[in-house]
Amino acid sequence: MIQIDAHCHIGSGWRMRQTVDELLREMDRCGVDRAVVCPVERHIVVYNREGNDFIADAVRAHPDRLIGFATVNPWYGEEGVAELERAVQEGLVGLKVHSSLQGFFAHDALIYPLMEKVQELGLVTYFHTNTPIYAMPFQLADLAERFPRIPFILGHMGFADGWTDVVAATEKLRNVVLETSLTGPMVIAEAMAKVGPERMVFGSNAPVSSLEAELYKIQVTPLPPEARRLILGENMVRMLKACGEG
Repeated sequence: MIQIDAHCHIGSGWRMRQTVDELLREMDRCGVDRAVVCPVERHIVVYNREGNDFIADAVRAHPDRLIGFATVNPWYGEEGVAELERAVQEGLVGLKVHSSLQGFFAHDALIYPLMEKVQELGLVTYFHTNTPIYAMPFQLADLAERFPRIPFILGHMGFADGWTDVVAATEKLRNVVLETSLTGPMVIAEAMAKVGPERMVFGSNAPVSSLEAELYKIQVTPLPPEARRLILGENMVRMLKACGEG
């Protein structure tokens, strides 16, 4: 079975502190084949280019293990759009958005120019949810409806109170996939029954959470074997192939 961690961070930030070697050792210990890596907080908010270059260098050093997502703060406007295009030229294949850290509502028109570039480049886009008031499931659903050609990953399945909104917000949006970190096994099982296992991906959010613990959570969730395979890797493989990765 191919196992892919669809969301983790490398670098030195505030809560997010993890070296490439630390991540690779944990992946080896847990039997994870590949991981999507994103920049840490200071790179997400301010130093986009520095963070994107760090991720690109890590992917070049470990192309068989790491998949790089860029980050761009939409407040940078045209400069940010240009930075995303540059990051893709450096080998990154997706975009990580953290609207609560970056200071805008997830569905605000501020991000439309960046989403238009994402759509043009054919990238996967990961959105952090559920941090009120800027990163809520229904906000992402509104954005996903406006940009139906973009494959969106709804991060953390609206962990904490937001999980109650996830199914209602995204059930009919085929371009939104739910990522499992920071939410519970019964929530995952319920969402799978309502949106389908083909629209869910495993993520750890390491180092904020534990890769081992997040993986164990999927293993103990009552899921059919085929659903488990889809969530643990096959769905992410399909999304990455659609954008030209791998």
